[in-house]
Amino acid sequence: MRDIATPVVSAFRRKIVTMSRRKIASLALLLCCADAAGAQVIDRIMAVVSGRPIILSDVHAAIQFHLVEPPAGTSDPLGYTLERLVERTLVLAEVERFQPPEPDPIEITVRMDDLQRRAGSPEAFDKALAVLGMTREQLRRHLRDDLRIATYLNQRFGASNAPGDRAAAIATWVSELRRRADVTVLYRR
Repeated sequence: MRDIATPVVSAFRRKIVTMSRRKIASLALLLCCADAAGAQVIDRIMAVVSGRPIILSDVHAAIQFHLVEPPAGTSDPLGYTLERLVERTLVLAEVERFQPPEPDPIEITVRMDDLQRRAGSPEAFDKALAVLGMTREQLRRHLRDDLRIATYLNQRFGASNAPGDRAAAIATWVSELRRRADVTVLYRR
């Protein structure tokens, strides 16, 4: 006997896939129209993860504010950073599903202050934000989400596991998330 929910689930999946494809097609059409009109492209889509775009300014912001640290000698820091942001987007979707506790606002403020200190001065920090088209609130939300991700990973994989075992378990889990998600990477080195 067939499960009654199966057709409903299948229809829901088809609808989500169709919506994601439409969003990607709309973004591609928009980019083509902008190019055809002689418009100057000031940003570009680097990847789309389940309908969520990751744009070049996101990648530059992650590098500028040391949110992602490409290893020394990395031949393609943009590509490395983009991959980390794709993974982060996949993990954040899981975090949103399970809603770990909110991080302490003081911890977010401490991290913001550290980023501002690294920039050299509040003016330099504000200028870097402006150049990247980012606000303090957007950066603050990014830091909040980083803390939520850390809490979720500690809950799911334990904080006391051997570092190598924990990292391998997380990598396996993230690769499974990636297989299940609709990920389109548009960046080519």
